[in-house]
Amino acid sequence: MIPSSNATSCFARNYSGLWRTVTAVVLVTTFIGCGGSKSQPVSGGTDAKRQGQETDAEKCRKRLSAAIRRFEPESFSLQSNPERTVNGLNSWIKSCGADEMRGMKLDDSALQMLDANAQRLASAGIYTASDAAYIRDCWVLRELTRSIVERTDAAGVSDTDRTEAHVVAIFDWIVRNISLQPLDQERVPLGLFDVLLTGHGSAEDRAWVFAEALRQQQIDAVVVTTDSEPTDGGRLDSAQWIMAVILEDSGLLFDVISGLPVTDGEADDLQNPKPAGLLTLKGHQRWKDSSVLLVAQAAVFAPRMLLLQKQLAASDAAVLYEELTGGVSEIRPLVDRIVAASGDVWSNDSVAVWDYPEQRTIASLSLSEAQQQQYFRLMRPFNAPFERTEYTAESTEEMTTVPEALPPEERRRLVQERLMKDFSRMMESSEDMFGKPSRRLLKGRIQQIMGGIDIGVIQQLQQIRIASMRDSLRVRVPDEVQKEYGFPAVVAFPFPELIREVNQSSMGDAMYWTAMCQFDRREVGAAITTLVNYRRQYPEDRWRFPSLANQALALLVQERHEDARRILESADVEENPERVRIKAILAAIPTP
Repeated sequence: MIPSSNATSCFARNYSGLWRTVTAVVLVTTFIGCGGSKSQPVSGGTDAKRQGQETDAEKCRKRLSAAIRRFEPESFSLQSNPERTVNGLNSWIKSCGADEMRGMKLDDSALQMLDANAQRLASAGIYTASDAAYIRDCWVLRELTRSIVERTDAAGVSDTDRTEAHVVAIFDWIVRNISLQPLDQERVPLGLFDVLLTGHGSAEDRAWVFAEALRQQQIDAVVVTTDSEPTDGGRLDSAQWIMAVILEDSGLLFDVISGLPVTDGEADDLQNPKPAGLLTLKGHQRWKDSSVLLVAQAAVFAPRMLLLQKQLAASDAAVLYEELTGGVSEIRPLVDRIVAASGDVWSNDSVAVWDYPEQRTIASLSLSEAQQQQYFRLMRPFNAPFERTEYTAESTEEMTTVPEALPPEERRRLVQERLMKDFSRMMESSEDMFGKPSRRLLKGRIQQIMGGIDIGVIQQLQQIRIASMRDSLRVRVPDEVQKEYGFPAVVAFPFPELIREVNQSSMGDAMYWTAMCQFDRREVGAAITTLVNYRRQYPEDRWRFPSLANQALALLVQERHEDARRILESADVEENPERVRIKAILAAIPTP
C-alpha cells in the first residue's frame, strides 16, 4: 500500500529564508468544456468607454495581471514571504470576484470525499501561501509538458498514437529526472516543486508529479491500489500499486517504481513502449477488485481556482481547477470521467481522494526549526556560485570627489586615507570580499525543469560549474596600500569553508544536469560522454546510480546493447534505490 503521513491540523506560517518560498506563477483561461458560471456584467462600462476612461472590467484585468506577475518563477524564488505574494490576488478577488465567488460552493458529495482539513482549504474564499505553491507548480508543469509535447511531435509520431506518445514521453522525463531516494533515508518533507528542483523523491512523489503534469495537458491520471498481496511474476503480479492514465474511454498503465509502462506480459520494448490498456486490470486476479485514488491537493477543487482560471489572460492559461463531483461548474466531474473510462472496472464507491499530496504540502510548509535547518542545507548548493564585482581601487588621479582647492599634499593624504579605508572595509567584510550568492544554479535549474533545453541552458550550467571551481579570490592591492603596509601587488585569499562547500556541492549537480539537457536534446553521444566524465570526477556523488541508469538508456538509443548491459550490471547492487528499475531494464535488453 502507499505510505501516508499524518496530516498537520493547520498551516504553520513560519517560513524561513529564500528556500521556503521558491517560486510560483500561473495560469489559465477556460479550456475545452470549462464552462462554469458566467462573469457578472460591469455597469457603466459603455459610458466610461465613450469618455475614454477605463471600465471596471479593464481595471480588474490590470489588477489581476499585476498580481500574477509576482508569481513568475525566477522572481518569486527571491521572495521571502509567500503570504505577501498572494495579497495581490486577494485584493483582486475581493474587489472583482466577490459576487461570483458567493455563487460557487462545493456540494455535499464533493465535501464528503474530503477530510475536515481539506474541506476547509477547498472552501476558503481567499488565496493562501499553499495556493501560491500550487499555482507555481501548475505554471512550471505547464511549461515542462508543453516543451516535451513539442519535442515529441517534432520527432514524428502518427496522429493515432500522438496522445499516447505524449504521455509516455512525459512519464519518461519524470522517471529520468526524479531519482528514487533510499527507502530508509529521512529527509525533510518537500513539496512538488522542491522534488523537481532537487531531482530526488519517493515513488509517491513521482506519481504526484506525473499526475499534475498530465493535468496540464488535460489528461487524467490516478493511482490504482489493491488489497491483494503481491507475488512473483510480471509487473501486475509484483507491483504494490500502479498508475492509470485515462484517455477518453480507455486507459494506459504505468509503474513509477520500475519507471516503465505496465505491459500485457510481453517483453518491454524500451524504445517503443506499449503500455497495457485499462481493461487488463479486469482480467487480472489481483486487480479486478482494485480501488482508485485521485491525485490532487485540496486547492485543485477550490472554486477560487476556477474563478482565477476563467479570468486569467490566454498567455497565462493552464489548468488550475478540477470539478470533483459536480455542482460548481459545467465541467464534467472528474469522478464521472474516471468511472466511465474504466467500463465496469470501477464504480463511484471505489474512488477516493489520495491524501499524500495534501499531507506533503502541509508538512513542507510547517517545518520545525530542526527541519528548517535541514532544508537550508539541502538547498544551499543552489546559492552557487558566490560572485562579486572585481575590486578596483581608484587612483589618486581618479579621486574626483576630493576638493581640488586643497594643497597637493593634503589632497594626496585624503586620497590615501580613503583608499586604505575602502580596502580595509573590503578585507573585513566577507560579503564585500567574497561576494554574495549569485543563485545562478537555481535560475538555471528552474529553466531546465520548465522544459528549457536550448544551448543557452547548457552553457549556463557549464559556466556555473567553472565559476564554482574557484577556491580563492585574487585581489589587486592599491599602490598606496602596498607602500603603507608592504602588501604584494596581488593577494590570493582562500574562500571560507562554507563558500567552498556551496561551490563544490554545486559542481556535480551542474555537470549531471548538463547531461540531462543533452539527453532531452537527443544528443545521446554527448550525454554519454558527460555522464562518464561526471562519475570520473565525482565518483561518490549523489547522482552515481542515476547516471548509470541514464547512460545505459542513452547506449540503448545507439543500439549498443552489450555496453548498456555492462553498465546496468554494475548498478545492480543492494544499495541502489533504483534496483527494481535496473533489473527491469536489464530484462528488456534483447539477447544476442
